[in-house]
Amino acid sequence: MAADAYGKEPSVLGGVNVHNFMSTNDVLTGQNQYLFHSGIIRNGDLANVEEVDPYKIEEDVTHSWYNAPHPQHPLNGTTIPEHTPFVERETVFGKLPTVDGDGKYSWVKSPRYAGEPVEVGPLAAVLVNYGRGVPEVVETVDAFLARTGLPKEALLTTLGRTAARMLHTLVQARYGNRTFDALLANIQSDASTYIAPNLNPEKEYKGFAMIEAPRGLLSHWIRIKHGLVENYQAVVPTTWNAGPRDGNGKVGPYEASLVGLKLDDPTKPLEILRVIHSFDPCMACSVHVMDYKGQSLSEFRIDPSAL
Repeated sequence: MAADAYGKEPSVLGGVNVHNFMSTNDVLTGQNQYLFHSGIIRNGDLANVEEVDPYKIEEDVTHSWYNAPHPQHPLNGTTIPEHTPFVERETVFGKLPTVDGDGKYSWVKSPRYAGEPVEVGPLAAVLVNYGRGVPEVVETVDAFLARTGLPKEALLTTLGRTAARMLHTLVQARYGNRTFDALLANIQSDASTYIAPNLNPEKEYKGFAMIEAPRGLLSHWIRIKHGLVENYQAVVPTTWNAGPRDGNGKVGPYEASLVGLKLDDPTKPLEILRVIHSFDPCMACSVHVMDYKGQSLSEFRIDPSAL
């Protein structure tokens, strides 16, 4: 229905101007077996899906309201607020305080993979697995394209990003019961897969985990020292997509998706909403919670040997 209604609508036939896509393993169906597979596509090259190297991830805050001297890997990341004032300028609603587009203008950091902006989310998961030739994904996508009469290039649009959310869900609905079957088989085998934690207070630990959340690639990074959490950072899907320009002037997926977009009425920018809504934003996820006066909210101390 959306393809019929919007198949010729200019505001949804663009909207994908960052052609790097990344996703990780998702929907466990057995030991080290997944329905969706990890990978990264660079420059829109679906024929060459690369393995993801977590140590190529960094966060830049050049145009974010944080202070850091250079891009940081999440294991060494900091979150130090540095808010800068708004500037007054003319808008379609008259003179108003607005963010300083030349300076810092966002509470979202700018994640980069090997220095490049990357889109994550259902579109990335579908493209990565389509490029990898995963049968369940290829069959579902090809059937959709045949039914709608859309070319493969239509996937790289706002319409395609919206369709990918449905296709991603459809693949899980059709084949997700494999996870249930695997869990049932594991229970019947009576084999334990639980590993009790064993922390040595004298040692330092580093670790991370990556999962495919509904909005895309989510990673958590932790460093433990002397039995305490020394550093903890989360790089969430909306941060990848909503981050501002980095120190090299490269824009993130949200900003890039709006380049060249024409508005029928600037006071009612429905075209912008169509594009940004296709990412399914969660700004609360991408921004660290803080008191509006900059005060500490709370502190927690847990016995590392409690388990």
